[in-house]
Amino acid sequence: MIGYTATAPRRNGPRRSKKPAGARSEGADGSTQAEPQGPEPVGVVLAGGRSLRMGKDKALLELGGEPLVALAARRLARIVQEVVIADAGRSYLETWPSISDGPGAGPVAGLLGAAARFPGRCLLALACDLPNVTHELLALLRDETSFDWVVPEGPRGLEPLCARYGPRALACLESRVAMGRFELWSLAEEPGLRIRRLSGLALGSTLPSEQLFANLNRPGDLPST
Repeated sequence: MIGYTATAPRRNGPRRSKKPAGARSEGADGSTQAEPQGPEPVGVVLAGGRSLRMGKDKALLELGGEPLVALAARRLARIVQEVVIADAGRSYLETWPSISDGPGAGPVAGLLGAAARFPGRCLLALACDLPNVTHELLALLRDETSFDWVVPEGPRGLEPLCARYGPRALACLESRVAMGRFELWSLAEEPGLRIRRLSGLALGSTLPSEQLFANLNRPGDLPST
């Protein structure tokens, strides 16, 4: 466990959002609105992977002198009041609670573990290996309260490791895991879910999408020092 001390969380970004250019919404009935989903989401750092391609636990790799898992937690703590670390119960950080995996494998297990800890709550997920995701994008995701799943979309397709999951989306994931389907991106195929995809200017960043969602999977992905 890392004895990491965080400063008090600070809010960043607007509390209310308008539908920006580049945002697309979908619903089985053609509607674009759903009932607001209660309190603000719980921030979930996804850090339970085995890091096979990296060859070492990438959650503990340092960037600018700080572990990736702590960087992700600190960004979320500026946006929401509650933050947990979905690290398969490894207790990487003292400052934020550690969450054991739920059913399934990979990121979906971390999400379902957090969903079991906070039943009925929305989750704002951020993988620890996405160091370029901005506070502005996280704030936009936080404030999208009328959809079951709010997910960015870049050149590689959907980016489900930086997304807002509502209770209905999480329930769909649990049902899919029971059928042996662990991937997150195909949640977009679920009928009846109200989904908003954010792309282009709607991402609230001046960074190109490929840079915004650049993840660290292999040693060569790490910035040179």
